[in-house]
Amino acid sequence: MKFVKSILVTSTLSSLSFVACAQDDSSSVASQAAQQTQLVKISTIEGKAANDEFTRNVQVLQAQRQEIVKLNDATNAAPAGKGRDDLQAQLDAAVKRLDTDNQTMAKTYGYSILRNYVRIPEKSEIFIVLTEEEVAKQAKPTDGSEVAKTIKVCTLGDAQANQSFQNTVQNLQQARQQAATLKGQLDSAADESQKNYLQGQFDLLLKQLNDANAVATKSYAFNLNRQYVMSIEKSTLYIAATPEEAAKAALAAPAKN
Repeated sequence: MKFVKSILVTSTLSSLSFVACAQDDSSSVASQAAQQTQLVKISTIEGKAANDEFTRNVQVLQAQRQEIVKLNDATNAAPAGKGRDDLQAQLDAAVKRLDTDNQTMAKTYGYSILRNYVRIPEKSEIFIVLTEEEVAKQAKPTDGSEVAKTIKVCTLGDAQANQSFQNTVQNLQQARQQAATLKGQLDSAADESQKNYLQGQFDLLLKQLNDANAVATKSYAFNLNRQYVMSIEKSTLYIAATPEEAAKAALAAPAKN
């Protein structure tokens, strides 16, 4: 498994704060986990390199699982013969590879792709991704290194700050999606009275979105029209445990101290 230096953030940041086996929406994962199970701390991941590696490894496992699903469907659909045998061989190899990598993740972080997890950043940095024009305007470093393609815009120093940032971005994304949906309804409306009503709703939502975006820009230098990179320096991994698992972990906790 390979390292990555950062996590590219386009219009969504939800998957950065919370890692479930399917990379679901972070707030949804956290809410469902809290309702159905209890969160038990598994490990703390220290350092940018370690956090980048963990993120990359989870993505690799997910890609492997998706590959297995596709190979399984293709194998079942293929007629008997050499073609099907070849697909079965590829499927067997993919399953073996996923099992090996999953065991490595379990030993290193206590993570398994078969379980749901919540990953909470406790310290991170947010970088804005420069456009090609902005990069071209940068002075070339005298040490021979490449011109910077990102600029740090803020540091989030604790879990609360990271969650606040996460919520802000998520709310902006939801508002933008609602605006896009409403615009589609407005464009397709045939009745004049309905069109006037939708126009009023759209104008109001657009104003709210622009106001919220301005607040996010002031607080975090975050703007929906730009791309960002979030570099996590410290995060804590929790497993969505059953009540029995949580009780067992609580009994084992004093022995670890």
